Amino acid sequence: MSETNRAKILRVGVVQGGKIIEEKLVRKRASITVGSSTKNTLILTAAGVPRSLSLFEVKGSDYYLCFSDQIQGRVSVGDQAASDLQSLKAQKLVRQVGDTFQLRLTESHRGRVELGEVIILFQFVTPPPEPARPQLPASVKGYWMRNIDWPYTSTLAALFACLAVLSIWSKYVPLPSEDLALEDIPDRFAKMVMPDKEMDLPADDGAGDKEEPEPTEDKAEKDEPDKTPAEGDEAARAAAAARKRADMEKKVSGRGLLKILGAKGPSGFGAGSAVADVFGEGSGDSGDGAFDGIGGIDVATTAGEKGIRGGGDGGEAATIADMGTRGVVDGAGTGTKAKAEARVVAKVSSAALEDFDSDSRSREDIKKVVQRRVGGIKSCYEARLKRNPELKGKVVVKFVIHPGGKVLEADVIENTTGDSDLAACIAAKVKSIRFPAAEGGETVVTYPFILAPV
Repeated sequence: MSETNRAKILRVGVVQGGKIIEEKLVRKRASITVGSSTKNTLILTAAGVPRSLSLFEVKGSDYYLCFSDQIQGRVSVGDQAASDLQSLKAQKLVRQVGDTFQLRLTESHRGRVELGEVIILFQFVTPPPEPARPQLPASVKGYWMRNIDWPYTSTLAALFACLAVLSIWSKYVPLPSEDLALEDIPDRFAKMVMPDKEMDLPADDGAGDKEEPEPTEDKAEKDEPDKTPAEGDEAARAAAAARKRADMEKKVSGRGLLKILGAKGPSGFGAGSAVADVFGEGSGDSGDGAFDGIGGIDVATTAGEKGIRGGGDGGEAATIADMGTRGVVDGAGTGTKAKAEARVVAKVSSAALEDFDSDSRSREDIKKVVQRRVGGIKSCYEARLKRNPELKGKVVVKFVIHPGGKVLEADVIENTTGDSDLAACIAAKVKSIRFPAAEGGETVVTYPFILAPV
């Protein structure tokens, strides 16, 4: 087309049922496709419409009308009478590309194309001016300062300022280089952790548990305030710290659980202390009477003597095998062999379909889907095979498949195994199978499963 023709654009209208259902002005020169697919320029939903058809193609600067032998229509140029598309082919006014015929269009061409129940009208028109975008007046727009939410902005700015100060402060504040020792803790914190409050302990009968009175010299030193040595005297400072640490350890060792555990008996911390009483060797009554009539238990009476589960004389150490069932009535379970769960392997196969009624599915498709899900049916059989190793036979299931792929019902019509629980499990597995969707009605299938142990 010439430069003058480029001023006009293609106008396309879709008529269905005698009504214009869509009109399109193609301002940007591009090819136009029609059909039932949603990817087309014009989407048509009527019967007899192809999925996608390139009706107007752009080659260079010209439009070409593309049609085939099955498409009917009429085209006119200016005030001339309309010509049928088939007559244009006979006059060789169109060019053939494969199975498609192409007619070069000018701004004077107009016409109609029939696609089933849909009629597509086209012509070239001068494009109308594009409507201006609506804009708000300046008095309504205001300026950018009025659009700021000042309470929110102020709060956000204050938050960022606080975070900046906190970040700078944490950057320059030194972290503790090493752990504090006990003597480095100030007295005010030590009193918070361990207040000077005497604990009420139960009275001890042993003479060795009584605390000895502190010497008068230590008491006098305790009453005196701590004397801070001179800064230059390192030896005096170390002595004061050691004395303070010793006093604190003495206070702590005389309180609570440490005092009870550290209490001395007649022979000192070794044999007569509370710890020795707990971990010492047993003596006295062995407690045999308390366990009379109980099998599998014996009580040691002296150090080194060990009772054995299941009876027997003392002095013999129990072994792993003895931990089994020694001493149980009638020797049920010897504890010498581990109980292993029986492992079974089953085989599930199928013969030809006994009954098949479908207008949209094939026997091979049904069998492929069932074979992919045969693992569930095999698990049903293996679970029952553990109870009955001789279990085998054939289970025939009749099921109905909805066009959407769901199994509506599944019933067992033959069961030669004699196990109703196995048949119910297989029917449930078949009902859970999902088949691909297909057009048409419901599908009725009678499927045999042959079960045998391996």
